[in-house]
Amino acid sequence: MRKSEWLQGGPFLEVSFLLELKEENKETIQEIIMKLSKVRSKIEIYDKNVGDMMDLFDRGYPYDEEDPQTTYMHSLQLRVYVCLSRERRATLQIERVSSNAVMVNFWFYGSIFDTSEWGQIGIKKEEMQDFSNFLKELYAEYEFKVGCMAIEQDVLELFGLDETYPNECYRYENMVPERFLPESSHFINIIWNEKYEKLSDVPYKHTRLEKGGILIRIGSFNE
Repeated sequence: MRKSEWLQGGPFLEVSFLLELKEENKETIQEIIMKLSKVRSKIEIYDKNVGDMMDLFDRGYPYDEEDPQTTYMHSLQLRVYVCLSRERRATLQIERVSSNAVMVNFWFYGSIFDTSEWGQIGIKKEEMQDFSNFLKELYAEYEFKVGCMAIEQDVLELFGLDETYPNECYRYENMVPERFLPESSHFINIIWNEKYEKLSDVPYKHTRLEKGGILIRIGSFNE
């Protein structure tokens, strides 16, 4: 199956989070993929050439092959199945967004309607909690700095910037609550790791999690 056929239509529901890049590219990508098997909801990788794809992420590739000063991209997309209350196709996108930050993003078909011609199942109202639980499961395993769930929005939107990546404006330390809380109205849920900064005044419904997390409920799937 071609990648273009894996997820089609739209809109897409994105469950994403930000990690610090502490080691070399290869060690980071290996750790991210290794931990997939430890997430409570089963994640099965469909692609067979994962090793080659990790090597490509490690080496990177030029944004513009004709420009000797071009930026190098470190990017990976895997086709995966995620077993929530029903098994769903997802695309796992991993991007090095600055010299010290990596974005991990799960893309799901996000319509409420099934599309039988593309083999995509929609999201029923009662299934929305599955994705909130999935975000919490990812936090339990990866203990990321910040993660979120939204339609057609990823965690980088919380920076409140309009720059393409990789870019040093997306450095890990630049993600702070003073910036992301005012920019969060398009999100459904956000998890912030309070080991970086305690949140004393949260203007939304929220629940404190284990490992220092706080789940902030911003909106709903139907809004």
